[in-house]
Amino acid sequence: MRKPLAVLTVLCLLGFAAQAAHAAEPPPPRIVSVSGQGEVSVKPDRAQLSLTADALDANLKKAQEQVNTIVRNYLAEAKKLGTTDKDISTAGVSVAPEYVWEPKQNRQRLVGYRARRDIAVLVRNLDQLGDYLQRATDVGINHVNPPQLESSRSTELKRQALAAAASDARDKAKLLAETLDMKLGAVRSLRVDDNINTPPVPMVKAFAMRAEAASADMSGNEQMGLATGEIKYTANANADFDLLER
Repeated sequence: MRKPLAVLTVLCLLGFAAQAAHAAEPPPPRIVSVSGQGEVSVKPDRAQLSLTADALDANLKKAQEQVNTIVRNYLAEAKKLGTTDKDISTAGVSVAPEYVWEPKQNRQRLVGYRARRDIAVLVRNLDQLGDYLQRATDVGINHVNPPQLESSRSTELKRQALAAAASDARDKAKLLAETLDMKLGAVRSLRVDDNINTPPVPMVKAFAMRAEAASADMSGNEQMGLATGEIKYTANANADFDLLER
């Protein structure tokens, strides 16, 4: 008859131990989650140009010769403007047959060969940006993408934006803690991301304004109505902070 009593005693002891262990567990941490934003604006000091010359001809060799001539002429013009070999690349080359669909015959018909050459230029003097664009169209380049504006201090400026975002997150967390009559503790986690907001130069408007230019003495930027504006480096920070009793 003593065995059930012994089992009951053990179960009671285990129950007391579980209650004591549960009572000893610390309460879950109180956390405030915030997001911060940082932004740094700067005038760009250089631009990346992406240009393309392509030609369609029934003769493959003639199509290649046309685009090669355009590229050579543009290289000569770019070097007159001060471009060095390290700032220009013409390695992008492609050739492909081109077809049209003839519904009556229910077949494709070869119309010729399209040759394409891609040119990448780093413009280090933005006062000459319009000149680079004008000379591109003058020599026969028929695809001009909007210039991508850059800053040579991009790494430094990104870090400044990240620091501003982290500071903004901390300030928000501190404000919330003080509002709740608590103290702000250590940061538990931090997640950041950064990006660049560079509005492209409005090329359609620029070329239209160039056509209406009244004076050949104007710079390329003036004739094309180019204004580079500012680059905005932005960053976001998401952070979790401890909230402590005062």
